[in-house]
Amino acid sequence: MKLSKSFHLGSSPSTPAYAPKVCYTSLMPTIAHGPIPADLTFSRTAHEERHLLETVEIPIVTVSATFKEELEKEFGEKPEETTPDVTFSRAHYSMANALVVAATKKKKTFWMIDPTNYVSAKDWPKIMFTQRMGRLIARNPILKELKDLMDTRLRNQLPLTGAIRQPLTYVTGRVTHPIISLHYEAGNILLENGKTVLQVVTDPHVRPQYLTHADNPKLTWAVFDEPTKERLIELGYILGHKIAESRVTVTGCPVDPRITAKDRNHYIGRYSTAGRSRSAGRPLRLAITTGGLGTNKDEIENLLTHLAPAIKKGEVHIAAYSGVHEDFQTMFTTFARVHHIKLGELNDPLSPFRVFHGNDIVDANELLLNYVFPWADGFITKPSGDMAYEAIAAGCFLLTLRPWGEWEENIRAVTEGMGVSRRADIENILSQLKAITTIPISKNKPWVELALVRAQKHAKSMSQGAYNILKLHRKLSTIHH
Repeated sequence: MKLSKSFHLGSSPSTPAYAPKVCYTSLMPTIAHGPIPADLTFSRTAHEERHLLETVEIPIVTVSATFKEELEKEFGEKPEETTPDVTFSRAHYSMANALVVAATKKKKTFWMIDPTNYVSAKDWPKIMFTQRMGRLIARNPILKELKDLMDTRLRNQLPLTGAIRQPLTYVTGRVTHPIISLHYEAGNILLENGKTVLQVVTDPHVRPQYLTHADNPKLTWAVFDEPTKERLIELGYILGHKIAESRVTVTGCPVDPRITAKDRNHYIGRYSTAGRSRSAGRPLRLAITTGGLGTNKDEIENLLTHLAPAIKKGEVHIAAYSGVHEDFQTMFTTFARVHHIKLGELNDPLSPFRVFHGNDIVDANELLLNYVFPWADGFITKPSGDMAYEAIAAGCFLLTLRPWGEWEENIRAVTEGMGVSRRADIENILSQLKAITTIPISKNKPWVELALVRAQKHAKSMSQGAYNILKLHRKLSTIHH
């Protein structure tokens, strides 16, 4: 099935190692259903996915993006309305997909959905408004400051919640197994509907929204680490809830197991600081990435300008990841043209400058998995939950850009504490790169060499989170099902 790129329930050239346990037709039950809500987009597909979710061992729900072309290829239904794909968060997609890959390797039946795909035409403006506001704030420092001041209040009033409520309620209507939720919006709606929910707290940060239904015994949390567990129980008490510690399990973050398995770059040694001289070592391989909303554009543009001389000399090789953002793709290609840097083919690991752009979140995610993570030495990125954890799972170091919020400040603190991350000094980036690759700081080794050794030691444990969550889900299934 072509959709196996995202759901891994069928054979696909991109994921040959993950064969499905069951075929699609074997999952279809014969139970009669109530009427499909008339105004859902992909109404027949929603009905079929409802069947799948009620039958599999591991139902997974996230709120991240739409991938309508993939659904059309999978189920053969063409929606009546023509609406563009939207992306809110790569993290909430990639982490859900990490569970899909882990479930495949464990030979479990599963299905993953994002209710955003089924939002009705009348509610679609709410989705577009949410994306437009997110992208606008991501590109406007003044609006970003306002967002930070009003973050909790804004999150409690997102139009997204009302838009996904009906499709999520319908598609999960007959599920009896515990549902793994990767987003608190989905988890809260599911709990209101009487479902048993394993809520993944994806970062070392606890939002109040994770505790909206803290008194509901059908809610269990999977959290990043022990301090996050302690904070969740503490914040629960502050908000008037007494949470038994047995309901909060430290699992780590769900990271796609393929990242560590595909990692082909274990080079720890000298890097070129004097052009193309082989005796000086090979060029440093850096991935420059943005997030699901297109954050850090001004920083990345400034960064590229300062890196241009090193790229042209062959001292540094760059994989520029634009995600699904056309303005980033244009920025990258314009940079290459203005500085007379040849754009390389995606499959050329020796190219000094390549641009990776996806048509939708599924495509963009696979580009990272197939080309960027196996190749890079380091990532220049905001300290986001997806990119930071995945970079470490790939054995890479991090140079971090401005955080998007308090949760990313926490992630940066965690990765810096692990010794694999430091803050990018954009105005002095070339001097910084030379310093961290050549100047000894401990045991006669430079920072990059030390960071890469640490990252490669952490890679295996970082990629266990998805399996730990599935183990917890299996335990809950024996109790609640």
